Amino acid sequence: MKYLSDDYGFSTQVDFQIEKSFSDLEIDLLATQVRAEESPITDIGVGGTVATSPIIHNGVVYFGACDKKFYAVDAETGKELWSFSTAGPINGSPNIDNDIIYFGSYDQNFYALSLEGKLLWKFPTQGKIFSRPFIHRGVVYFGSWDGNLYALDARTGRELWRFSIDGVILDWPTVHNDTIYFGSNDHNFYALNLDGTVKWKFGTGKEVIWNSVCDDDNVYFGSFDCNVYALKADSGRLVWKFHLSEAPNTTIARKGDLLFFGSRNCSFYCITTGGKLRWRFESGQLAGGGVSVLGDVVYFGGCDNNLYAFDTASGRLVWKFHTNGYVGHSNPAFLGNRIYFGCWDCNLYCITTGGKLAWKFRTSLSYPAPVFLESEKQTLETIWKPQHLAGPENEKDEEEKLGDYGDFKGSYIQDDMRDYMGSSLDKGGGPGMAYRAGKRVYKK
Repeated sequence: MKYLSDDYGFSTQVDFQIEKSFSDLEIDLLATQVRAEESPITDIGVGGTVATSPIIHNGVVYFGACDKKFYAVDAETGKELWSFSTAGPINGSPNIDNDIIYFGSYDQNFYALSLEGKLLWKFPTQGKIFSRPFIHRGVVYFGSWDGNLYALDARTGRELWRFSIDGVILDWPTVHNDTIYFGSNDHNFYALNLDGTVKWKFGTGKEVIWNSVCDDDNVYFGSFDCNVYALKADSGRLVWKFHLSEAPNTTIARKGDLLFFGSRNCSFYCITTGGKLRWRFESGQLAGGGVSVLGDVVYFGGCDNNLYAFDTASGRLVWKFHTNGYVGHSNPAFLGNRIYFGCWDCNLYCITTGGKLAWKFRTSLSYPAPVFLESEKQTLETIWKPQHLAGPENEKDEEEKLGDYGDFKGSYIQDDMRDYMGSSLDKGGGPGMAYRAGKRVYKK
């Protein structure tokens, strides 16, 4: 048992290690909110959620989490080797080059660590950092919520230049054939020269969704205008666009002449690099937040708590692996016959390529990170009650049995919260919980 600190607005005893799954109602609520947003939901708060894509180097898995920590875990055993604390949630995925780990944090700093977890340098920005860095010829590139794409000396952290726009940069920059490609919330997709000057830009009319992928001819990316685009890599000329009924759902993966991505219409797509549909899977829930390909199998997560494995050519389901939370924006990573991915249930998972659990690593907090919503939204209210008020012999009405984790820090306690789960402390406090559904409208 552990006491919630005053940071959460109240004190009561809660078992942090209870492992339960999201209820169907909570999944539906999260999916509805994500679908309703007209821009990417990337602003999430403190919790144990692993929303980043892990990276593997020399038998070690590196990843950040919403508990403000960056972790190094043994890839074989799942044993923690070290952790490094920042002052904000880490939702930006890391990268490694020349035995240096690079990542950004919501504390507005960009970090460079040694493989032993020692700080080499950090670079301050004026905005949260979601963008995954890209390293090319000794220069590290990343975007920030402050509207800058930064180019730093990868060894020292010295700023070489910055490219400024009027919009948040969430995209993961990519360098291909000495051209830097990235999209922005200013509704444009950019191609820059290595000195930071503009080569071309292309407007979509809506926010550009991270991330882009390239081949020698084209660059491919999605936009909230409900299109996936192919542009000529050298000129920015439109080659084709693939229209969807709702916006693409974050990342795109490529294997040969096939592109893979999810959509907010609850479908997962495989199209050719010529813009033709190859196959489509209707999941019934949001899917394809994080997508990776290994061999002839494409892997992606869903809001129904599953990691899916599909045959790339035929679209045949190979298997699905069920977790206790939304498998969101974490692109699976691979080592040998194992797959590594993060989950909103506060775990990093290691499973076999046959879909069997090898191990899972729990972060330091056991409640999922809340989503901060930019606009007016409805939420679910979780009412905490003392044990003796929870009903005769502590029975709960079936339709009231909505809560999943023992310790939400909710929007009703902290005014700045904007999450898909809210909580408020009923009179009395103490252990024991009862739940009821309710709706409340938030306004900033």
